[in-house]
Amino acid sequence: MKKISFIIAFSAALLSSCSSKSQSTVKGNSLGAAQQQSPADSIKQIPNKQVCMINNKFMNKDQIPVPVSEKIYYGCCQGCVLTLKNDSTSRYDTDPLTNEKVDKAKAFVIIKPGSQDEVLYFKSESNARKYLKNNKK
Repeated sequence: MKKISFIIAFSAALLSSCSSKSQSTVKGNSLGAAQQQSPADSIKQIPNKQVCMINNKFMNKDQIPVPVSEKIYYGCCQGCVLTLKNDSTSRYDTDPLTNEKVDKAKAFVIIKPGSQDEVLYFKSESNARKYLKNNKK
């Protein structure tokens, strides 16, 4: 019983550290604002290494690299690192243009229009351009 209580407390601590990091590291992020105003022809790719691939947030600084099968994923804390290592579904997302499965390690990443830090993963730069063109505000 003590072991289960410890696991629950440890998990809660990891989750709270992730959420507080994602909020604090992105404040003052000028890239998100620039991305929102950018037309589709001047698209800005976000470096994968600056994205927490569990929270799907641009963190504005390099994250913890997580090597898995000759690919590198990134997480903001040890909880995210463990999830990326142990849960293969966490390493994939869906291209919002085509609904195709995208490997986050190989994805073309941009800031979601209207967001300061939320990211979208695309199979290619071309898909990202088409998506932005179709979703202008």
